[in-house]
Amino acid sequence: MTETEPNIERFNLNQRLQHAVLAVSCLILFITGLLIKFPDDLGHFAMLLGGFEVTTTMHRFAGGGILVLCIFHPLYYLFNREWMKTKEMLPGIIDVKNIIADTLYIVGLSKKGQYKKYAYREKLDYWGAIIFFPILVVTGIALWFPIFFVENIASADYLPAMRVIHTMDAILAGMAVMMHMYNVHLSPEFFPANWTMFTGQISPERAEEEFPLWYESVVNENEE
Repeated sequence: MTETEPNIERFNLNQRLQHAVLAVSCLILFITGLLIKFPDDLGHFAMLLGGFEVTTTMHRFAGGGILVLCIFHPLYYLFNREWMKTKEMLPGIIDVKNIIADTLYIVGLSKKGQYKKYAYREKLDYWGAIIFFPILVVTGIALWFPIFFVENIASADYLPAMRVIHTMDAILAGMAVMMHMYNVHLSPEFFPANWTMFTGQISPERAEEEFPLWYESVVNENEE
């Protein structure tokens, strides 16, 4: 490895755009969701944005962004033959081994885990979103169109449950996003930001240090 080696593409433009939509939508949803959930305590902040009518519209608009992603993302990977071939986001035995290795590394009994393109942390973030957001979308649509829900799907008795599920799932998703923000951007290793998701590029040095097995496969592929 030399200092003149070009950066490696880690995320293509399509992936970065999907991530941008997800990040912006989540930010809007969490802020406006708190204002809607706690109007007595946070109502003055809603007034700064134009009132509850505005924050509710912003919340629904951002929810629409998540809905679009829930439809587009499976289609993207269905037609992305490279991803279908590598199955790089699927959990595997290597993730279990790396969790054990990292746990022992913390207490000085082992080396750090050896990662492919995505470590178990990235896979947890990814599959967590796959689980959390469809629930948020379904319950959110029920609350967005309560008359349609009551007339065509279930009785009005289910709407309070939908609100509780929506709120609790949003809180869990928010906690997961905060953990993701620390691991990716705010930890001392990357603060103030990890620019890879913005540029799509990672330096050979970082790739070799953070994802050695993936870096090795990239080097071997380039040498062929």
